[in-house]
Amino acid sequence: MKNDDLKKIAKVLKTAKKVAIFAHTEPDFDAIGSALALKSALNLINVKADYICSEVQTQTAISFFGENFATTKFDEKQYDTFISVDNPSKSRCEHANIFNCSSNSIVLDHHKNIDFLGKYNYIDTTKSSCCQVVFDLLLKGKFKINDTIASYLFAGLSTDTGSFIHSNTTQESFLAAYKLKLLGANSDKFNEIFYKSITEKEINIKKFIYDNYKIQNGIVFCLISYDDMKKLKANKRDFSQVSTELIKLNKVNIAFSIVEKEKNIYYVSFRSKIGFPVREIAEKLGGGGHLYACASKIYDDKINVNILSKRVLKEIKTIYQNKKGK
Repeated sequence: MKNDDLKKIAKVLKTAKKVAIFAHTEPDFDAIGSALALKSALNLINVKADYICSEVQTQTAISFFGENFATTKFDEKQYDTFISVDNPSKSRCEHANIFNCSSNSIVLDHHKNIDFLGKYNYIDTTKSSCCQVVFDLLLKGKFKINDTIASYLFAGLSTDTGSFIHSNTTQESFLAAYKLKLLGANSDKFNEIFYKSITEKEINIKKFIYDNYKIQNGIVFCLISYDDMKKLKANKRDFSQVSTELIKLNKVNIAFSIVEKEKNIYYVSFRSKIGFPVREIAEKLGGGGHLYACASKIYDDKINVNILSKRVLKEIKTIYQNKKGK
């Protein structure tokens, strides 16, 4: 797929009357930061824009981005232009059908294997975050970038690189962070909220993870059933960082978690160390994502977390045995 010119996309946005911006379901800071940076930049030139998301946001996101940063109700007739950010899959977009029929639809992303597109598209897989793609768009389009916009973009850049330690971090990631700091990004506030704050509930969840993880042949994993969720009074967003936490463990190369976030709906999240890519495993399970950080969503009323874990372990073993045989 050939990318459209960013200046052309910027022109489409500048001539819009009202823009609806979407990100993937259960949005992370890269998704929210990309959406709100675009919304703010458009508002500064008197183009009305809304970030559309019907889901309840995490307290961490509210602490940084503020209350009611998303519009929960959506009426397609109110908008003439539609943007999807940081979302490689139509199954994770609340209104994916719009991008198949709208003459003014735009997809901005950094993931591989995008399964839906708009009329205009810019997907740069060399970027470590969608916020970097949006930053390029704002620069090429000569949009004003104030300290608030810079802070939103920095937040997405920092989280998607794991505070610049993940393998997707490049020289360009550091350069973007440098430029955003010059533009007034409040990294101190972001770091305080995202990296230096924790609630008692989060401590209890971490304790559950540490008490229940298992290790097999260099693979660490944790299984969280729907009953476990209820006992901990957790919601489906509370276990989003399990694999990220587990991959820190010494002497393991692959981490995965299976969380039954809703009855019979399982989220399988993978993280891995350099030399042990896991995206192929996620794709085998119907998902996708980055080479060393990816996920799958599975609906099945005939299994449980234990049965599914055996399937995941088998897929990992099969893939890595095949690689050794080549």
